[in-house]
Amino acid sequence: MAAKRSKKTAILIVAIEIAVIVGFFVVKSRPVNPGEELAAAPFSAANEGGEAVQDLVLPFNAVYRLFGGSDTDNTLVCRFGNEPTYFEWVALKTVWTGDTAYMRELKDKIVSFPQTDTGYLWSWGDSTYWPTGKGDMHYDGLFRYVAAVDELTRWDGNTDLLNEKDATTMGDDTALDASQGKSVYEKCKAAMDYAYTALDGKDGLITITEKSVYLADGKTRFDKNADGEYVWNNTGRAGAAPSNYWDNLCFGNCDAYETMLYYHALAAMSHIETMRGDSAAAADYATHAELVKETFNETFWSEETGRYIACIDADGKRWDPGLTFLNTEALAHGLGDPEKAKSVFAWLDGERIVAGDTVTGTQIYNYTALLNTAKKRIATTEKLRFVPISNTVSIEDLSGDSTPWWFDLEGAIKVGEGENAAYGHHLENGGYIFYTLYYELTARAEYCGADSVAARVADLCKVYRFNGFDSDVGNWVEGMVGEFPESGIVSRAFVSALCGLDAGTDSFVIQPNLPSDVKTLGMDFVNIKGNTYAVKVTQDGFAVTGDKPLREDIVYCPDGDGEYTVVLTLADSTTEKLTLETDGGPLTIALKDKAVTSIRVDKVRYER
Repeated sequence: MAAKRSKKTAILIVAIEIAVIVGFFVVKSRPVNPGEELAAAPFSAANEGGEAVQDLVLPFNAVYRLFGGSDTDNTLVCRFGNEPTYFEWVALKTVWTGDTAYMRELKDKIVSFPQTDTGYLWSWGDSTYWPTGKGDMHYDGLFRYVAAVDELTRWDGNTDLLNEKDATTMGDDTALDASQGKSVYEKCKAAMDYAYTALDGKDGLITITEKSVYLADGKTRFDKNADGEYVWNNTGRAGAAPSNYWDNLCFGNCDAYETMLYYHALAAMSHIETMRGDSAAAADYATHAELVKETFNETFWSEETGRYIACIDADGKRWDPGLTFLNTEALAHGLGDPEKAKSVFAWLDGERIVAGDTVTGTQIYNYTALLNTAKKRIATTEKLRFVPISNTVSIEDLSGDSTPWWFDLEGAIKVGEGENAAYGHHLENGGYIFYTLYYELTARAEYCGADSVAARVADLCKVYRFNGFDSDVGNWVEGMVGEFPESGIVSRAFVSALCGLDAGTDSFVIQPNLPSDVKTLGMDFVNIKGNTYAVKVTQDGFAVTGDKPLREDIVYCPDGDGEYTVVLTLADSTTEKLTLETDGGPLTIALKDKAVTSIRVDKVRYER
């Protein structure tokens, strides 16, 4: 997240924001005009009678147009952020669109991003440190960098990006940017090695300690900040420096957020090694990921509250602010199980009250209440549900009378009654950040089913018709427009969580997950491995038409067993028909050696 406001650092913040807006992309203003005036493409849905299910697709189409980045006439967000964390998010919202110019920009940033000779990826585009703290370092960029490379490589269908080499260097200290001449693969490997050793990932948990801040090999010193103070304050204690994008929350020491992302990056590296042809290395990463998953759940799951905690600080204290975004993303990455998911969603949906929470029940999603609190007026009488608030335990209640579990930027962003970051008045203390909805919808699709996703999308429809998704509150209560390019990943949930489209390491994967009252989901286009497809999926099959002959095998994952008819249309307009049968496992349809321009798969129905 871009830096927050600070009286002491006002000039720095203004400079950063100008750099983000001018240097990366100018955000064009758009008058708020709620409704359905945006073009319907690319998503569609129809019921059994063939009628459009507009409430299911309207929010996704709106997010794609307003936050996807490709539509420069309407976009409400910057094109990029200024840290490697954004690389994964930009990849998620871009790879399927076929916007080669946007992806090339992203790849260039990945190729040239600075990295120390220890493998640490800089916290900021022009600094090893986070710009508004006193030499503080963020670690989430290590993992999201690797995840971005995996995402781009799989969807490209080749390893070209892995072999591109950094031709740049930043600063005079070559140890602090030792990336020149290194390939993207070498940078990914170095980042993971750094996490494994300096962050103690080898033990199954990311633990940030004094040794995590050695920025250059062979230098037996801690780096110092601009005031000459030795750097290391990621203790996880109240008032300590944050370790990641959530730059007011005191993540650190034994860190659930970083461990979650480490697990995610291990899966990404396994994919990368598979595509490189190193099956042994791929297996090693996958095996280590299983250790991380086991250790993560043993360490961070709270039986008392039925959710994941934030961290364990250097004194052994467990901090649990009720972080909704941490819990849903952990589930989305596969760290949970059905029982944990049931507990988490019962908490979020108000079916389960957690003792000690400041906000409980239906208030967790109460957007109307957030509007009223922030603006001190009745914004609407309609009950709007949007994104869950970031934390259900206020920082004020969490910390009591002692130092708050909050990084206040030397008093510039303070929690407490009447302060500018009081609960309900700040996106990291009772407000929300929009991108987290992608992980919520992804986790719901996996554990609660598509009907649960559809119910939440209906909530989004109401908000869109109320304010056009043009952030109504402002003043740092919402993290949605402007410097939040990650907002665009929410539309990816339609692609992957509902249509079930993904790029395998050597195939195109289709695993439809339709709400019960929806007959078909459609995409006007999805670009995978150099081909643009029009796709329709149903409860019992799919149809794909390409702009060129389809050269990727398709792995179709039906819901249950049965017999399926496959009709292939070849480039010469002839057709081939075959029948495949499954006992519930995936069906692989080999296309690599055929000039297939379209394919249709339907489940065989027998008369009883």
